[in-house]
Amino acid sequence: MKKILAFISIISIVGVLASCGKEEATIEPRPKTCEQIEPCKTALKYATYVEQGAEDKLYKMEDQTGKHRSYDSLKEAKVYIAEDYDKYKNQKIENYGAIEYVIRTNKKYIYKFRYKDFRTEELKNTTVGISKKGDRYFANEYYSGATKQDITVNGKITKHKRYYSSGLDQQVKEAFAPDPIEQY
Repeated sequence: MKKILAFISIISIVGVLASCGKEEATIEPRPKTCEQIEPCKTALKYATYVEQGAEDKLYKMEDQTGKHRSYDSLKEAKVYIAEDYDKYKNQKIENYGAIEYVIRTNKKYIYKFRYKDFRTEELKNTTVGISKKGDRYFANEYYSGATKQDITVNGKITKHKRYYSSGLDQQVKEAFAPDPIEQY
């Protein structure tokens, strides 16, 4: 009797081991956060400087040869640093939702962030354009938001991807989810 049970156990174990690897893995990779993607990380840094009122830091992140620069010089940018900058200079956007539009792979992106305003604690949106020249990313703010035309390539609206800061539950993610640009 013991021999029969041992034989059945061995057959069962062999059967389980033989079936291993026959099924394809269905586990999807964990989604990346904005901080793990260089252009998104740059856009988030820029949005943080917007919130802090750090006009000089914004100026340094902008492409000074393009049409999107905020000021004519760093000296001028320093004049417009927010009066309460010292109060917010160490604060970062920690909880956010973001939409990424890839306009040209490895060249041009648009990010729309939704987060709490540092000063009022109200939810707000900031849209940031990112362009790559050489090995450096440059940023610019879309002051009145991006339009459908900005996210249209060859007559088609580009698909978007969503990112959220880590640790947000589903209800908070819904609150921080920015509306897609094409919705307007």
